[in-house]
Amino acid sequence: MPDWVEYIRQHLRLEDLKRERADKIVEELARQLEDFYREAMSRGLSNEEAEVFSKQQIPDWESLTSDIYRTNRRTTEPTIEKWHDNVGYTPAQKGGPGHMFANLLVDLSKDLLYGIRMLTKNPGFTAVVVLTLALGIGANTTIFSLVNALLLRPLPGENPGELATVYTSDSSGPLYSASSYPDFVDFRDRNTVFSSLATYRPRPMILSGEDQGALVMSSLVTGNYFDLLGIHPIFGRSFTPAEDEPGAAPVAVLSHSAWVRRFGSDPAIVGENLNLNGKPTTIIGVAPKGFTGFLRGLSVDLWVPINATPQLSPGTNIIERRGARGLFIVGRLKPGVSVEQAQANLRVIGQQLYQDYPGNWTNKKGEPRLVSVLPENQSRIFPGAQTPITIFMSMLMVVVGLVLLIACANVANLLLARATARRKEIAIRLSLGAGRARLIRQLLTESLLLSTLAGAAGVLLTFWTARLLMAFRLPLPVTIALDLSLDVRVLAFTLGLSFLTGIIFGLAPALQASRLSPVTALKEEEAGAGSGLRRFYLRNTLVVFQVALSLLLLTGAGLFLRSLANADAIDPGFDPKNVLAVSVNLDLQGYEAGEGRLLYEQMQDRLASLPEVESATLAYYLSPSPITGRRSLGIEDYEPSPGEDMELHFNRVGPNYFETLRIPLLRGRSFTQSDNQNAPGVVIVNEAFINRYLPGLDPIGRRLFYGGDPQQPMEIIGLVKTAKYITLGESPRPYVYYPHRQRYAGSMTLLVRTSGAPNAMMEPLREQIWSLDPNLALHDIKTLEENMSIPLLPVRVAAFMLGVFGFVALVLATVGLFGVMAFSVSRRTHEIGIRMALGARPADVLRMVMRQGMTLILIGMVLGLAAAFAVTRFLAFLLYGISPMDPVSFIGVSILLVTVALVACYLPARRATKVDPMLALRYE
Repeated sequence: MPDWVEYIRQHLRLEDLKRERADKIVEELARQLEDFYREAMSRGLSNEEAEVFSKQQIPDWESLTSDIYRTNRRTTEPTIEKWHDNVGYTPAQKGGPGHMFANLLVDLSKDLLYGIRMLTKNPGFTAVVVLTLALGIGANTTIFSLVNALLLRPLPGENPGELATVYTSDSSGPLYSASSYPDFVDFRDRNTVFSSLATYRPRPMILSGEDQGALVMSSLVTGNYFDLLGIHPIFGRSFTPAEDEPGAAPVAVLSHSAWVRRFGSDPAIVGENLNLNGKPTTIIGVAPKGFTGFLRGLSVDLWVPINATPQLSPGTNIIERRGARGLFIVGRLKPGVSVEQAQANLRVIGQQLYQDYPGNWTNKKGEPRLVSVLPENQSRIFPGAQTPITIFMSMLMVVVGLVLLIACANVANLLLARATARRKEIAIRLSLGAGRARLIRQLLTESLLLSTLAGAAGVLLTFWTARLLMAFRLPLPVTIALDLSLDVRVLAFTLGLSFLTGIIFGLAPALQASRLSPVTALKEEEAGAGSGLRRFYLRNTLVVFQVALSLLLLTGAGLFLRSLANADAIDPGFDPKNVLAVSVNLDLQGYEAGEGRLLYEQMQDRLASLPEVESATLAYYLSPSPITGRRSLGIEDYEPSPGEDMELHFNRVGPNYFETLRIPLLRGRSFTQSDNQNAPGVVIVNEAFINRYLPGLDPIGRRLFYGGDPQQPMEIIGLVKTAKYITLGESPRPYVYYPHRQRYAGSMTLLVRTSGAPNAMMEPLREQIWSLDPNLALHDIKTLEENMSIPLLPVRVAAFMLGVFGFVALVLATVGLFGVMAFSVSRRTHEIGIRMALGARPADVLRMVMRQGMTLILIGMVLGLAAAFAVTRFLAFLLYGISPMDPVSFIGVSILLVTVALVACYLPARRATKVDPMLALRYE
C-alpha cells in the first residue's frame, strides 16, 4: 500500500500552520485516500489502478491548500496576517472593517478562480447549462426590449419628463380623443401652465418622382414642434414661425430613415425640392436618427407645417373648422407645474369653450367634452392602444418568465446530479473544517458564473431575434417602426435577470449539497442506499414544477390554436375569396368631388372590363377591421331613450358592392349609378339594424335622417344579411350603407373579384388605373383574405408565442424528467440487482420505474391543470367560439404531455431491465 502520509506532505504545503494542526490534517487526508484505495481494490482493480484512482480524488492541491487556510484563519489570527503577507496585501486595521473587507475580497477572488477552473474542466456540462439558460434569458431580454421600445424608452430630446399631452373626450368618461385646430389655438393662448404647446397630425401624402407616385406618411405639425420637443436636425434646420403662416411656401423636414432609404443619405439634399401631393416642397432639414415623432412606433417619413395643409391638400379644411377633430396636442409644462394643475387649468378653458361653442363642445351624451392631460410616459403610443398593448406585453413577459423558471428547474436538476458526482470533493472540504456557509458561497459563485455566461449568450440571441422582429412586417396599412437596440435599461435588465437566475437555480442545489455528511458520503454503500421519492425529493419536486408550468403554457397555446380554427370557420357574412383590394386617395392628388366621382366611375368601368374580372366596386372601409366610423342618425318610427347613443357604424360603397362581395340581398334593391348626388338620399341597412330599431316592421320605404337632421332624409331601399364589421367574434351589429356617389369620399378602396388568383391581376389593375392618371399612388394592395388576418393578429401572435415557448417548455420538462429517471436508475442499480437476483422479472422492474416517473407526471399535471383553470379565464376576450375551459384543449394537451412523458420514462426504465444482477452486486 502506498505511503499516503508522505504523498500528502509532498503535495500539501502547510508550513504556516501549527505543527499539531498540520499533522492532524495530513492524517485525516491519508485515512480518506486509504479508504478510496481499499474501495478500488474491492472492485477488482489492480494495485497500480487503485493508487491512480485514489490520487485522482484530490485533483487540485492548490485549491485544497487555500481551503485549509481559509478554514484555519477563523480561529488563528496570526495565521491570517501571515497569509495576507504572502499574497502581498496588508489589512488596514486588524479586526476592523478594512480587515473584513480584505478577507472578503480574497475569498471572492479565490471562489471565482476555483469556479472558473471547475467549469473549464467540465465543458460539456457548462455548454448544456449555458445554452439552456441562454434560451430563457434571451427570450426574456427580447420581449423586454419590445416593452422598452413601446413603453419605457423616453423620447429623444430635452427633458421629456416635462412633456404632457392634451386630449378631449367624446363621452362622459376620460376617453382620449383628438382636438381641432381652433381648440388648440384657444388652449395655447389661454393656458397659464404650459410654456409652449404644439399640435401634430399623422397624414399620408403622395411623393411623386420619375415613376408613379408613392404613398408616404407625413406629420402635419405646428412650427414650434421640433423646438418644443428639443429635437435638432442633423442637417439643415427646423421650421421658422414664418413657415407656419397661412400662404407660406411648403417646406419639409425629412426623417432619418426616409433620408437613408429614399435619398441615399445625401447630405446635399437640404434645399432640394420634392413633389409632394403635386406641389413643390423644399427640404429644409433631416431629423436625427431614431426620431419618428411623438407617437411611438408610427413610422413618419417627413414633417410639414400644418398651415400648409390648404396648399398640399386643398380638399381638407382642418385649420378653420372647430368640428374637424383630428389633431393631437403636446406641451411642455412650466417649472413647478404638475400634470394635475395643468389638467385643472385646461378644464376651466374647456368649460369656457363649451359655453362659447356648445354645438362643437357637446359630447355624444349631451354633456360637455372633458379635457384630460397625461404625462409623456402615459401617452407614447396611439390613444386608446396603451391599455391593450400594456396587457399584451405583460402577458408575453409572464410567458417568457415561466419558460425561464422551467429552464432554471432543469439546470437545478443538472446541478443536483453534478453535486452527487462531486460529493467526495465536498466531503473532503467538510472534513477539513469548511463551514456550510463557506461551501454554499463557493457553489453559488459557480452558479452565478454560469448565469453570467448565459446572460451574455442571451444578449447575442437578442441581437439576432431583434433583427428578425424589425424585418417582420405586420399586415397593417401603416408601417410600424420600433427601436429595439440594446440600451442601458435592457442591459441592466439582463444583468439583473442573470444574477437572479443564478440564485434561483443555484441556491437549492447548494443548500442540499452543504447538508452532506462526510462519513456517509465517503462510503459508497450508504450513498447509494434508499430509493423512490424520499431519496430524490428535491429533484422530483423540480420535475413536478416543470411539468405543471409546461402544461400551463401548452394549454394556452392549445386554446389559441383552437380559437384560430374556429375563427376560420366563422361566416363573415361575405365571400372574401378571389377579391383584390387597392386603396386610392384622390384628396391627396387635389381632385375636387365632381372630378373624383367621375374618376372612380371610370376606374370601376375599366377594371370591370378586364377579362379575368367578374365584377368591381368601391368601399370606404374594409371589413372586418378596427378602422371604422360612426355617424349620428335619426330613425323614423323610433324614439330613442334619454341619453341613448344614436351613432351607428356605416360604410360608403359603390354600385355592385353587395354583388362583388356576395352579401345576400334579403329585400329591396342594391345601389345603382343613378343613386347620385342629384337623386333623393337612399341607404341600405342590415338585419341587425331592423331587429334593433324596427322589429316586426317593413323597413323598405322608411326614412333615416343623416346626422339626426330632418332636413336630410334618406329612404331605406334594401335589406342585407348582417356581416362581421370590426371583429370576427362580435355580436350582430346594426350597420348602414350609403351610396358613395351621394356621400363622396376622396379616399376609397377598389374591390375586384377575379375568376382566378387575385394576385395575378395586380399588374393589369395598375396599368388600367395609371392609364387614367399616371401620378396616382396605389397603396395597401392586398386580398380580402389577407385583410381578414388583421383582426386575428393578436390571436395569431399569442398562439405563435405560446406555441413556441410551450414547445421549448415541453422539451425542457422532458429532458428534466429523463434526467431524473436516468439518475434514479443509476443510483438504484444495487437495489435493482437484488430484486432481479431474488426473481423479479424485467416487466416488474419496468413497471416499478415507470410508476415512479408517472407519479411525478400526474402530480405535475394536477397542479398544471389547476393553474390553467385559474389563469385561462382571463384570455376569454381573445378567444373565438370556445370557452377558456375548453375541454378539447385541456384533454388534448394532457394526452400530448403524457405521451411525451411516457417516452421519457420508458428509456431509463428499459435500461433498468438490462441490469445484470451479478455485475450490480459485484460493483457494490
